[in-house]
Amino acid sequence: MVPVHIVLMGVSGSGKSQLAAELQSRTGFTGATAEELQPAEVRAKMAGGGFVSPDDRLPWAYAIRDWLTDQARQGHSTVVVSLGLGRRARDIFRQAEGFVFFVHVHGTEDVIVERIRQREGVAPDDAMREVLRQQYAELERLRADEPGVRLDASRPPEVLADAALASLTVAERAWEVDSESV
Repeated sequence: MVPVHIVLMGVSGSGKSQLAAELQSRTGFTGATAEELQPAEVRAKMAGGGFVSPDDRLPWAYAIRDWLTDQARQGHSTVVVSLGLGRRARDIFRQAEGFVFFVHVHGTEDVIVERIRQREGVAPDDAMREVLRQQYAELERLRADEPGVRLDASRPPEVLADAALASLTVAERAWEVDSESV
């Protein structure tokens, strides 16, 4: 059986971490967060308070891809949390060994701001709102050639996990059929 990699994407505060925990609990897949896989140069820029551009994040995308491949070679399927906002990063992730499936946890800015308010007990400050705006500007929706699903961030993690796993089952079967016909 080919290892499966579920890559969770979405803006900050969309609920990716809660969904990752639910998916790991249900599947037993190995998990990681983008922060755990973050290269030193990206960490340094973020620590300095600067916005990390898509180009700045390329080493991060390659680090995630390499981790996915390493896990696949060990026979492990994975769940990884990543912003993965742009097609360029997702193309890099798809170079990993195994079947890469994207779950885009999506919400409007109002929904995400309310999620952050509930989680942290206070409204996001101006700096956080600016980061969200930059992330939304960078966000590229999944395209037809990218196996994945877009889910509503306002739904509970259990509901999102149900939808993600059902979509994964369909996409994985289609991928297997395509692979057999080549």
